[in-house]
Amino acid sequence: MGDDRLAIGVVGLGTFVEIAHFPAYLESPYRELVRVAAICDLDPKRLAEVGDKYGVARRFGDHKAMLAGEKLDAVVVATPDHAHTAIALDAIAAGKDVLVEKPLAMTAREARAIADAADKAGRLVITDFHKREDPCHVEARTRFRRGDYGPLQLGWAWMQDVLSVAAGGFFKSDLASRSSPNWFLGVHFYDLVCFLTGGEPVEVRATGYRRVLAARGIRTYDAIKADFVFAGGAAVSVATSWNLPDAAPFVTRQGLYLQCAKGDIEIDSSRRGFAATTEEGYRFVNPMFLRATPRGCAGYGIESIGEALRLFHARARGRPAPAAEAMHLATAREGLTATLMAEGVDRSLAAGRKEEYADVGAPVVLAAIPQ
Repeated sequence: MGDDRLAIGVVGLGTFVEIAHFPAYLESPYRELVRVAAICDLDPKRLAEVGDKYGVARRFGDHKAMLAGEKLDAVVVATPDHAHTAIALDAIAAGKDVLVEKPLAMTAREARAIADAADKAGRLVITDFHKREDPCHVEARTRFRRGDYGPLQLGWAWMQDVLSVAAGGFFKSDLASRSSPNWFLGVHFYDLVCFLTGGEPVEVRATGYRRVLAARGIRTYDAIKADFVFAGGAAVSVATSWNLPDAAPFVTRQGLYLQCAKGDIEIDSSRRGFAATTEEGYRFVNPMFLRATPRGCAGYGIESIGEALRLFHARARGRPAPAAEAMHLATAREGLTATLMAEGVDRSLAAGRKEEYADVGAPVVLAAIPQ
């Protein structure tokens, strides 16, 4: 009997691939559904390291060669953000379903091109927004959507990384200079607010701050505050940064507050009830994201990847499968919305006035952004 597992090709072998992707492929219950048939990366040294570590023999330095040379059911795109579009479009053209790490693309026009190509080809593209699988967020969505709190009025969210994420080796090269808190962190919560509430963002105004990373030669923002208005007038601010001192008791401080007409929602995603002290100091631990169980790795960081692959597996084998939306997976159209919001932030910052250490943005109507 042949191997029934989903054959995937993984393009891009950065840090997060080792944090979450390979544990999902090889060390979680999803290992029964998937096999890594090939890997691809522009860096030959990285390609050899990852291939040897995880026992993947088929290795490529070009994604087109991988698509042409391997019999694959699906492709995972985990490259730096700016490279997503070309690889996703080529994978769709080759007849593959595609899982793309967030963000789907870095312009709304490119994100729409991916969504349109997938629709035309009958392929499924999923954007990996793992916060959708966090059980606190799933419960908040359920309660909000059934009307427990009434319509959204205002809210705020925050996601702040320690400095070493941008300046200390998380990125395998100088890629922090090609990203920002907006794209690396903000898109998580742009998507999450829409996922929880079903709201439609219509306008944004942002302020960006530069100082700490610029002094280290990294040309990007330290912090960004994005103020969104949604259809109907609800307002939500999202604050992101990656310059907290490394002495902070967490790698990421994050949370969400939504005030509604009949109540509110407050989720602290930093303090999950587990903290520990080691020689490195006192830290909060988030076992909901990634944890060991008797059956293997689990957590919402694993499940967001694994559930997409489960859906791809059913499609590849011609078996009944629920809609992606029913599984809380972000479709390409939903990925487009988050990209549109992030592009709006960039456009706001570019159109505003310049202060010594800050860019004070101008209002941007999202519908006016070319798509």
